[in-house]
Amino acid sequence: MRPALGGQAARVLLALVIALILAGCAGRSGRPPAVSPTASSHASASLPSGEHVVQRGETLAIIGRRYGIDYQALARLNGIRSPYTIYPGQRLRLPGAGGAPAAPPIAPAGGWTWPTAGTTLRGYVAAHGGNKGLDIAGQIGQPVRAAAAGTVVYAGNGLRQYGNLLIVKHNEDYLSAYGHLQKIAVAEGSTVSGGQTIASMGSPGDGRGVLHFEIRYRGTPIDPAAVLPRPSGG
Repeated sequence: MRPALGGQAARVLLALVIALILAGCAGRSGRPPAVSPTASSHASASLPSGEHVVQRGETLAIIGRRYGIDYQALARLNGIRSPYTIYPGQRLRLPGAGGAPAAPPIAPAGGWTWPTAGTTLRGYVAAHGGNKGLDIAGQIGQPVRAAAAGTVVYAGNGLRQYGNLLIVKHNEDYLSAYGHLQKIAVAEGSTVSGGQTIASMGSPGDGRGVLHFEIRYRGTPIDPAAVLPRPSGG
């Protein structure tokens, strides 16, 4: 999938394509457009107030986008401070719903599974500039598995910070990304099953075996630990 463009232009184009995939733009017809804070505040001012019960895997950004509310305004309304941590079952007050809420998220077929064995070096950080996934330490060369069934939509090394990278689209709601790979074992367009070996663990460049793993819900990074099963033994 190497573009027939010269050096820098090709790299810029490839990086843009990967960014669009990670943002969930590929194959998402019918996703509502982003709503600016000003527009959302005007829309919500004339609507009745309500509440939302937080579901597993949701963030304030996800909930705010669903109802057309700026996530920071939603945080202020509910007395939530940075880094805007919320938990399943929590009830959030809404200043008003920007139309009917979007359909609830659809979990991948077969559910989620951990992509590899190891210790989490760095967890997810929602704050701007924070880690948008999990960095899992292990041994270079150990298997990396698909976290759920889906289709490989990218396999390559077009984004330097990810090294060798795989992106799997699970459905219209979820993508997962696997970075710092040593070897990639599947091709773009391949259908993979949950738990299937798709690559081997590589290194970010310091000699340590590390997998960088992300889950994105409708283009927004979420904490993988919120949807993955609890590791056995801890």
